[in-house]
Amino acid sequence: MGELAQPRAWGERSPGMPVLPGPRASWIGTLQALIDELSAHQDRELSDQESLPQAGGLNRHQLQRLVRAGLLSREGRTFLPSAAALIWRQKGNPVLLVETFHHNVRFVGEVMDALASGPRTHDQLLDLAREYFDLPWETSGPVRDRTTWLTVTGMVDLFDGRVHLTDAGRDALARIVMGRPEPDDTVTTAQLTPAVGAVAQLIEQLDEAGLRARADGANLYIPGTSANGGTMDALQVLVEAAMPSITEADFRQFVKDTFPKAQTTATARTAKDTLKALGLIRQTSSKTWSATPAAIFWVESGEPLDLARTVHASIAFFGEMLGVLDETACPASGMLAERSSRYLPNRDKPLSRSAVNTRLNLLEVCGLVTRLSQTAYRTTALGRAFKHSVPCLTVDDGSSHGASEGHPADALGSTLPQDSLGADIAAELESSALASATPERLEKAAVAALAYLGMPGEHVGGNQAVDGRVRFGVGADSRVLAVETKTAASGQVVDQTLFNLAGHRAQIGAEVTLLIGPGFRPSMLKEADDDPAIAVIETGLLAEVIRRQERTPLTPAQLAPLVDPALRAAQRGDAIRGHWRNQEVRGELEYALVDILNVEAEDPLEEGGWLDLTSVRRELRTLGYRVAGDEVMETLDFLASRRIGVLDRSDQGYRCIAGVHTAGQRIRALGHQWTAAAEIHHRMRAGGDTSQEPKG
Repeated sequence: MGELAQPRAWGERSPGMPVLPGPRASWIGTLQALIDELSAHQDRELSDQESLPQAGGLNRHQLQRLVRAGLLSREGRTFLPSAAALIWRQKGNPVLLVETFHHNVRFVGEVMDALASGPRTHDQLLDLAREYFDLPWETSGPVRDRTTWLTVTGMVDLFDGRVHLTDAGRDALARIVMGRPEPDDTVTTAQLTPAVGAVAQLIEQLDEAGLRARADGANLYIPGTSANGGTMDALQVLVEAAMPSITEADFRQFVKDTFPKAQTTATARTAKDTLKALGLIRQTSSKTWSATPAAIFWVESGEPLDLARTVHASIAFFGEMLGVLDETACPASGMLAERSSRYLPNRDKPLSRSAVNTRLNLLEVCGLVTRLSQTAYRTTALGRAFKHSVPCLTVDDGSSHGASEGHPADALGSTLPQDSLGADIAAELESSALASATPERLEKAAVAALAYLGMPGEHVGGNQAVDGRVRFGVGADSRVLAVETKTAASGQVVDQTLFNLAGHRAQIGAEVTLLIGPGFRPSMLKEADDDPAIAVIETGLLAEVIRRQERTPLTPAQLAPLVDPALRAAQRGDAIRGHWRNQEVRGELEYALVDILNVEAEDPLEEGGWLDLTSVRRELRTLGYRVAGDEVMETLDFLASRRIGVLDRSDQGYRCIAGVHTAGQRIRALGHQWTAAAEIHHRMRAGGDTSQEPKG
């Protein structure tokens, strides 16, 4: 058996465990019947939607899972039992079946190994899969798929709400070599299966013009679940539905019938548009769609690299993303979204996080990246080899367009002009922090920066005096803060005393000192952080807040972590960035809601385009959003308010009455209207001419 089923490297093992129809007690019999049936009809090709009735009605979609699990092999449309499956069928030893699963599927023998130290619940095994094996599962479903097979083979037993390793399981465990994700310092090269046939032709066409002509892939949605290999399975079954062809209406109905969470026309249409963008289907008449030659080649080969090559040849920032991941330490999906604009020659704004996450999921199921956390990924050795094997769009880091890395385009898709006042204040703050010969510059720059953030105050300065005083908050809740600044040409303040800061606070009636500088020597930083009346603020963070205030302005409550002495300096950035992220998420949610309702409104088959709250939340879940119902309703009501007015609201739910572009214009207009109103208000207070103002 050892010669027939060599363990595959962890990154090459399938993330999906096969699941057979019928009760679990029948799975062994179903698998035996399948092997017998395929052995008896070795020349038989299985058509697109045909199933094997003698083997529980398995179709090609389910058989492909068994191919990746090492139990079947495939030649075109013909499925055959693998050598390992034939030996298991002949000898009937369940250990041989478990070994085959373990050699080809992630987290099988590893489950048994975890149980060797004692029984565990499925949730505990899920935590292990996430934390130790970097498996991005949200529910225990993939774990239960594995324990079901281990149960029917006698390796484990389920009782008292926990999974127990049996004696047979302990004996089998002694024969199994464990696996886990390879660390960063392992072998950095991998052998690629060469591109051939229709897929090779796609790659050969990717010159500079071909790379620039690829679709943006800005609105991608693959139905089903990303866990347990579901993404690849979903794409396979959708491609097979279009072999040889399918009408658009039938395709939408097929999506609804196959995927329980994709029940609206808008969702089905987005799935179809996604397959087109990925290069997997093409329109062959005014009513019909067919699988592309490359997609057919991939489905019949079952080679994940063929899928990756086809997608890379079809959408921008796919293979290129592997290079960005390799160049950055633990990059998160948000950073990738910001960087994406450099690789989108036909688009003037970055991709949404949803579009980036779909790409990452595809790269993951193809074995080209591994997930480190819910938002961070790393390129695998196979991914690095893939990136070097395909032509990629090269960009000049200094010529990126759209949003820059530090200023991502907002969720509504516009690129707002950088506020020149904020940019000037931030630049002066960073420059003056290094100008140790003229410390007064930083004193004034710090007071100006805090005033820009809504903390009005004044520069004081001078010997034996506080550098500045500002007021944080409004009305009865406001409080006075003392400002003390430290400069350093090297970028790190060293050996400067913190003596008499309490006296300076007493001079102006302040309870807290804001200690502002470019950076501080660890011993000095610890002394300041340990003082309950000092909040240390590095000028780099303060400048970042200034620059982002135009795009993602923070309220006094959200700015509180910046001046909270209970936080250590290293904690402030994370706290502030959390508030920025919340605003970005809200913007993404607003955009997604308008987009969902806009698609529904434009569908001629959907009368009125109305969606109730339940349907809206279902659509959001299919796009990867997990948002509470009250937050969705609050956002919908905001978009339907008279000041925005892009949604209509009735007893039937909500419908879109304006496009996404108009929605963005309406929201941006609020800021312009406030600026104009402020000018009028100041003229009125000053007794100036207001005859040009609109009345009423």
